[in-house]
Amino acid sequence: MSKIYWILLAVICWLVFVIVQIPASWGGYMMTRNGALALTGISGTVWHGRASMASISIDGRDYSLGELSWNLHPMSLLKLSPCADISTNLERQQVSGTACAGLNNKLTLSNADISVPASLVQGLPDNIEIAGQVSAHIKSLELKQQTLLALAGNISWSAARLNNGQRWLNLGAFAAELSATDSGAILAEVFSLEGPIDLKGNVTMPLAGGVIIDVDFTLSDSFSTDVQANQWLPMIATPLDNGRQQIQMQL
Repeated sequence: MSKIYWILLAVICWLVFVIVQIPASWGGYMMTRNGALALTGISGTVWHGRASMASISIDGRDYSLGELSWNLHPMSLLKLSPCADISTNLERQQVSGTACAGLNNKLTLSNADISVPASLVQGLPDNIEIAGQVSAHIKSLELKQQTLLALAGNISWSAARLNNGQRWLNLGAFAAELSATDSGAILAEVFSLEGPIDLKGNVTMPLAGGVIIDVDFTLSDSFSTDVQANQWLPMIATPLDNGRQQIQMQL
């Protein structure tokens, strides 16, 4: 009996050793098989690994994430929903959080912190540039087959600046509470934190693309004069009885 016990113990120890030593390239393959994520310089094990450089493709454009590391939760495999703590690091650009992949292409993200330069934002009109730092905390996010099921978090834009093709304008800082609409779009309840623009309202962003804007605001007198608001504001905004301006548009 004791001999069988020691043989079983040896086999179990060997299996544990083999599993623990599974190369990180296996984990890299699982993460990159859909083609959206690319990894180079993979090292470590499938449980605790890193890639010296990672990039992600969004709408046909590649974005560098810098160094990526992950720690896989072993017990999550028993639930058929592998979870890992992930983090990326690049100059002025950091991402960290816990990601889980479930059945039927279900993806969840929790306790995620994201900080990126505002200049990475795409789809702006010609000759328009923005600057500053965008930071977000995603308490929970749930996607299934490109459909947004749930979202809770917040986002801010600090040291916000805009270049209108002629010069840079200081806008201050803005923030928004994030949630999901019944139709699966991202709803941002936006408001200003500081600066020459007192703004509040809603911005809705369907995952299929486009933006629906419904906000009202006021401009400080000096900023209004500086940007010659009287020339262009009547073309995009509607005056309200309380002295504020309203913008309702779909892009």
